[in-house]
Amino acid sequence: MEAAITDRRTKPSSPEAINDDLAALWLEVGRDNPVARAMMANLIVLQGGDATDVDIPLDAVVRRHPSRVVVLRHASVRGETRPPSSTSVAIATFGAGHARYGVEEVVLQSACADRSLPSIVRRVTRGDVPASIWWTEDFSRVPPIAPLFRMVRQVVYDSRGWRDVDAAIRALRPVLDSRDAPQLADVNWRRLTSMRYAIVHAARTMLTRAETIRSVEVRHRPGENALASLLVGWLAARLRWPEGPRLARMQEADDRDEVLAVTFDGVTAAMNASRIAVSSQSGGAPFQIAARQESDADGVVAELNTLAGDRCLHDALTALAGAA
Repeated sequence: MEAAITDRRTKPSSPEAINDDLAALWLEVGRDNPVARAMMANLIVLQGGDATDVDIPLDAVVRRHPSRVVVLRHASVRGETRPPSSTSVAIATFGAGHARYGVEEVVLQSACADRSLPSIVRRVTRGDVPASIWWTEDFSRVPPIAPLFRMVRQVVYDSRGWRDVDAAIRALRPVLDSRDAPQLADVNWRRLTSMRYAIVHAARTMLTRAETIRSVEVRHRPGENALASLLVGWLAARLRWPEGPRLARMQEADDRDEVLAVTFDGVTAAMNASRIAVSSQSGGAPFQIAARQESDADGVVAELNTLAGDRCLHDALTALAGAA
């Protein structure tokens, strides 16, 4: 059974007093029962400057990937280089008895130029462990912050929340084109894993030559435009379509059961919450595989634990960027 959060102690602070205030909290937390300090990494959680209570599973993530958490609520103000306007620190504890452990959290409210962020963040992160960003904002609304991206090895995000997929892809293009950019990890891409496996198997068993696919129709339920776009980008990259993703026809379908469906050369793969069903008009044997069952927190933790880049995701995004 996973350890649940048992306590959280919070204290107002200032940029100069963060480490001293955390030390005081550790003394307070450990006064009655022993507690171990757990830290595998730095986790910078980027939120918009107006964020107050963004619904993200932070406790569920740091419970399984203990980190020094830096929640950065940032509003970009051109030309301003001022320090954070408010700061607080906290220690969240999990488990009980000898298995009790704590995680440090720092919350910074900033309204400044993006170039000021590295100096702000470096003061509160640990240099002896890797750093990742958990980008909880929509790239179509808050574009990547280059000075911050250059500080970390990895950026984890969820494209399911993108309001404008084309705008988000355009915002990511400089990151995709940069050799020094961090690895991108999309939780939404993980939701496509079983569908991609099913399509690869169908292409090998139901088609004579997958490379000749030139007619693709993709249907998705409302709210899954980003998922459908990732699928199209992957197909365009893997099959090296000269026309790029524009070759595929995408449409929103008013079917609440099916999340995503794709039809190519008489083969249809349809995904719902529990399975992918594949059938062929040419008489190939139909089959089903289970869809990946994973919570949002599970997906974030899995990516944070991996750190390695996903070339297929990069290629899919690059294909979409060429058409955006």
